[in-house]
Amino acid sequence: MAESTDPYPKHLDWLRYLSALLLFTYGSSKLLSRQFTLPPETALRPVGSLTGYQLAWFYYSYSHVYAVILGLIQLAGGALLLFRKSALLGAALMLPVMTNILMVNVFFHIAWGALCTSAFIFASMLAVLWHHRHALVGVFWTDQAGEPANARRYYRITAALVVLLVITLMGLASWLAAGSKISK
Repeated sequence: MAESTDPYPKHLDWLRYLSALLLFTYGSSKLLSRQFTLPPETALRPVGSLTGYQLAWFYYSYSHVYAVILGLIQLAGGALLLFRKSALLGAALMLPVMTNILMVNVFFHIAWGALCTSAFIFASMLAVLWHHRHALVGVFWTDQAGEPANARRYYRITAALVVLLVITLMGLASWLAAGSKISK
């Protein structure tokens, strides 16, 4: 991939550095067991009495290994964002991670500070990726070979059959689940 002839915007440098700082902070807090922790008495409460935040943190605190892996990914992503040469890789690595973290923060009503931080990092990753959009479109679309013209119909029929099979299996599963509820 050729280097972009466009000048690198200064605001992307600042977005990268601030995102890296935040990722280092959150990643190291996971490695030091400062995140995904709740008071022990929370485990004694009925599940229905827990808030979304408590449920999410209780669930994530179950596996220390998960927290360590997520923390290491955040540290690696932060390190990659520190340099222009590796910023695209860092943003590509962190976008799905930050998408998931942002959704957890939104749908489980995690603290506003965490929500704003994850939204900022998510938006920063999008900004970095947007700057490289022409190269990304080339890699993921333009430079990709399509099906051969003489076999295109076969591939389209196969794709349609896969989708039809999934829809059929989902319908069958729903029908069986409804039948088992009626028999109870």
